[in-house]
Formats: sequence, C-alpha cells, structure tokens
Amino acid sequence: MEQDGVLLNSYLKSYINIMDHLVSRSEKKRRAKNIEKLAQELVSLSPVIIKKLPCDSWMQTEILDAANMKAGARKRQVKYITKNLRSIDTDPLFDFMAAQKGSRLKDKKEFQELERLRDAIIDEALAADRDAKHDGSPVDPHYPSGAIDDALESLAGLDENDLRRSAISFAKTRKITHSREIFRTLKAASERQKWKE
Repeated sequence: MEQDGVLLNSYLKSYINIMDHLVSRSEKKRRAKNIEKLAQELVSLSPVIIKKLPCDSWMQTEILDAANMKAGARKRQVKYITKNLRSIDTDPLFDFMAAQKGSRLKDKKEFQELERLRDAIIDEALAADRDAKHDGSPVDPHYPSGAIDDALESLAGLDENDLRRSAISFAKTRKITHSREIFRTLKAASERQKWKE
C-alpha cells in the first residue's frame, strides 16, 4: 500500500517536471516579469504594510532592507527577492497587493469626487456672483446651489453656511485659500462619515 503512495508521488513529480518543460519560454518570461513587478511593488510599500505581508519573516526582512538601499543596491536586492519569490507560492502576495491597490484606488476615487464637488460648488458661486454683478446687487448668501444640496445630502454634518461663505469669498476674490477651505470642509465631513460607518 505504501509502495503505491511512493509510486504515485514519484509519478506526480515527473508529471510536474514534464509540464514545466511544456510551458513556452515566452510564458516563463511573462511569469518571471510578473514576479519581478511584484517584488518592485513590495519594496515600495511602507514598513507597516510590509509587516502585514502574508509571507515568511525572513522575506519581510529582505523587503524592508531593500527599501532603505540606494538605487544600484536596491535593484540587486529586488532581483534577489524576485529569485526567492520564484521558489514560493506567490498567490497570497498577489491577492494582498490587489487588495492594497483596490483600497488606494478607492481613496483616489473618493479624493477626485470631493474635488469634483468642490469645483461644482465654486462654479455655482461664480455664476451667482456674475448674476449679482449683472443685477447690481450683492450675492444672495442663499443662492440656489445643486452642488451644495448634493454635498449636504451625501456628507452628513456638513456646515452649509461655512461652505456658502467660502464659495462666495472665492467668487469675489479668486483666492485659492477659499477653494482649499471648501475642499478641507468636504474632506473633513467625508472622514467623519467614514469613521461613523
């Protein structure tokens, strides 16, 4: 019975060796490049995230060491890490990086959405200022603004008066500090909302 297990095990090993030979050289190169890209991305992570990597502690140490090296030494260290990655199962590392990039992409998307909202608020404030100048009257602090309504609806705890005041100040002076203040207000409300969830 045990002989059958040994025989089966040797058969599987020879089958795997044959399958490795059947993989084209181009495919082997693609795999190697993907692992090298993975190594480069791992080296660019922060030390806190590197400590969370699903790999052995010696690999984490090698990756941490590479982060502190100068260009030439870093390049050699990335090659060394790549060589070691080829001998282990890299699927957990690829999954980890996909999750990391996904969260970065999500943060970037949220950031761009806040920028878009700020720009829409400013555009409406500029239009209200233009209309007020055309009529020869001051800007109504409660001018109709769909963008501010959207912001109030999507971001709880947002101070409408501060938002309008900053938007009107930007429309009058065109000072970038007022635009930044609007963005900071939106970002703070977004962060508060995240923490509540």
